[in-house]
Amino acid sequence: MMLFILPFLSVKAQVKVKFNGMVKDMATQKPIPYATVNLLKNDVAKSIVFSSHSDDNGRFTINADTGTYILSIVFFGYTSLTNNCKLYHGMPADTKLFLMKPSINQLEQINITGQKALISQDKDKLVYNVDQDPSAKSENLTDIFRKIPMLSVDGEGNIQLNGQANYKVLLNGRETAMFALNVKDALRGFPGAVVSKIEVITAPSAKYDAEGIGGLINIITKKAVLGYNGYLSAYYSNINYQSSSNFSVQSGKFAMTGTYFLSGNYNNKSQITSETTPLQPTAYQKRFLEGARITNRFSNNGLLETSYSIDSLQTIVAYANIGGGNNKSRLDQNITTTFASTAIQYDLFDQNIRNNFPSFGIGSDFIKKFKGSLDKELSFRFNGQFSKNDGLNNSLMNTASSDLFRQNESNSKNREYTVQTDFIQPFTKSMKLETGVKFVFRNAKANYLSLSKTDENLPFEPDYFNSDNFAYKQQVYSGYGSLSFTLKKLNFRTGIRLENTSVNGNFFSSDTEVRQNYTALIPDFSANTKLGKNYTVVLSYTKRLQRPYINTLNPFVNNNDPLNISYGNPDLSAQTIHTLSFQNRLLKGANFITFGLSTSYSGNMIIQYTTFNELNGVSTTQYGNVGKNREASALLTLSTSLRKISGGINSTLRYNKIENTIISSQQEQGFSWQIALYFNYKVVKSFSISGNGGIDKPAYSLINTFNTFPFYQINFGYKFFNEKLSATINFNKFFNKWRTNRSFTEDANFKIQSTTTSPFRVTYVGFTYNFGKLKENLSKKRGVNNDDLINN
Repeated sequence: MMLFILPFLSVKAQVKVKFNGMVKDMATQKPIPYATVNLLKNDVAKSIVFSSHSDDNGRFTINADTGTYILSIVFFGYTSLTNNCKLYHGMPADTKLFLMKPSINQLEQINITGQKALISQDKDKLVYNVDQDPSAKSENLTDIFRKIPMLSVDGEGNIQLNGQANYKVLLNGRETAMFALNVKDALRGFPGAVVSKIEVITAPSAKYDAEGIGGLINIITKKAVLGYNGYLSAYYSNINYQSSSNFSVQSGKFAMTGTYFLSGNYNNKSQITSETTPLQPTAYQKRFLEGARITNRFSNNGLLETSYSIDSLQTIVAYANIGGGNNKSRLDQNITTTFASTAIQYDLFDQNIRNNFPSFGIGSDFIKKFKGSLDKELSFRFNGQFSKNDGLNNSLMNTASSDLFRQNESNSKNREYTVQTDFIQPFTKSMKLETGVKFVFRNAKANYLSLSKTDENLPFEPDYFNSDNFAYKQQVYSGYGSLSFTLKKLNFRTGIRLENTSVNGNFFSSDTEVRQNYTALIPDFSANTKLGKNYTVVLSYTKRLQRPYINTLNPFVNNNDPLNISYGNPDLSAQTIHTLSFQNRLLKGANFITFGLSTSYSGNMIIQYTTFNELNGVSTTQYGNVGKNREASALLTLSTSLRKISGGINSTLRYNKIENTIISSQQEQGFSWQIALYFNYKVVKSFSISGNGGIDKPAYSLINTFNTFPFYQINFGYKFFNEKLSATINFNKFFNKWRTNRSFTEDANFKIQSTTTSPFRVTYVGFTYNFGKLKENLSKKRGVNNDDLINN
């Protein structure tokens, strides 16, 4: 009986009471808004039982059980207040005054000790702190990626993560249509000025989606600060342009950040060649295409995020993105075909290609923290992404015997809905469990129509064999559990993720169905330990997968050039890759060194491969789960910072062997590498010089393996009007006006060699104007951190 009475008495002994307070400046007697107020247990742990902020008038109210506590009040630029506080039933309802003394030395201390390293590593991720890169304000993400370890960027802006061209890009921990449709264009237009940091995760925990063969790149944008601020920026060069704007405001519990950016080029002219040589010639001995391509590209994206703090423990976030753009190309080519027994044939081939790709997305997050344990967290999320890709290709093939006019249209839509919930439960300071469930629904449609005629004056006739409507539905159900814990000096993280994928595709004209259902078990493991104060070693294993997107599934046949056709494959399933890596990290002050070794294997990689029919001379490029890739790589990174100069070197050496499992003669292997250096020199307070350069040899692939090429640039920046206005002039690849990029594709039956000569020397000027107030970022002091997908 006593066992039931004691808990009842204990509950009755504690009563909720209110405590009212006001925070003021000791010197001016003015209220201090948004000061952080914490009520802590008066014990050894000093755990927080209540957290809040003062309002616009400096007032705050605490609701807590009766008892003895410690009251802590903190605000940037003031000496912290710490008082003993006793809450009891019947205590006076009047407001108690708290006076804070301004701290003159505090700002100086933060400026010295609060400096982040440019590059750091924490558990499962490498972090590039864009805030600490002075040249980043005048660069886009493609430029910044050149300076980040484990990322490589070629001269065309193609990016690889840890040697893999397949990876997933997140924005603030979320998926967006802009990065799913065209990663290269989106990164090329994304302004570095709006980015706070970039996280590279090569061995994601079970909390993350299994997608992303090479891993994940998480771009975290700057959050709203107290008051308002923003910037306007514009850059212009001899071949392209870029403009961006940003506005952030925070007042009380409400915060909003909006960004809009656009980029493009105009009438970029390139010289292209392509030579196909059958090694067992029957249809012809050699086919050589030579001509010019004029390209116009435009892309734009807008991002808006709002957040409202319901109280100190609950936050709701709503966000939206809208964007897209278009690409337009005109190709005029001469074709020379050599035969064994007949005269050389000369043909003309002209193409007009247009692609439009609008997109938008909406979403909302709800994040709840818990009293007494701010590491405990429950979140609910919804995200919807919608995109289109409308393509049109008009062509004329003019031969000595006949003309062939083609008009190919391909229109695709993709809708994606995501619902998920995540829960973090800390058991002790050294043990934490993360678990959650997620549902993703993708609905893709593709309508494609092929028309042709042999006389300009005749109407187009449909090609029914290359015209159809295709619908594709994919549902992914997943759940995960991840446990991190510490045993003496060893830190472990282990987890497992279960994903079930259901696919239903239909061709309406041919009444053909595509059905798949498969379950993937995704384990992961990571261990790290400190062998000294500054030296850490990390061992990790992960299994990743990549599902096909609509552009690889679309079965439409691009046959404008009858001897060079390509199409997608609706029967594609997910590809998987296993990666084992070992890293050594040395971090001492501003000096950071990493040396790592990794090896990976995939036996069902989605690849593009080309086959050649020696009887009719047709080259066919298609997709399939037929790639086997083995890779080993070594990474060395060095980053350092002195008083006026900072910089570093990123280097990667890899060996890979890739082969086609159904065509044994198609395989490539060999060494590839990248060595890149970067620096920033602050000449005086308002004037700085920065630059980067290096040499890159992309990894081997079955089609279009590229040659080695250099890259380099130097940037001069000056700040005016108390650093409100920044001006930049950049010289990019200034030693050569043109660059010729060579690639090859070959097997036992044929060989294709291609060249693209494009503008190389780029000079651009730019301006950035900052406006508004620059005050403390309150998000760091709130109970909710919206970058919750990252294991901070």
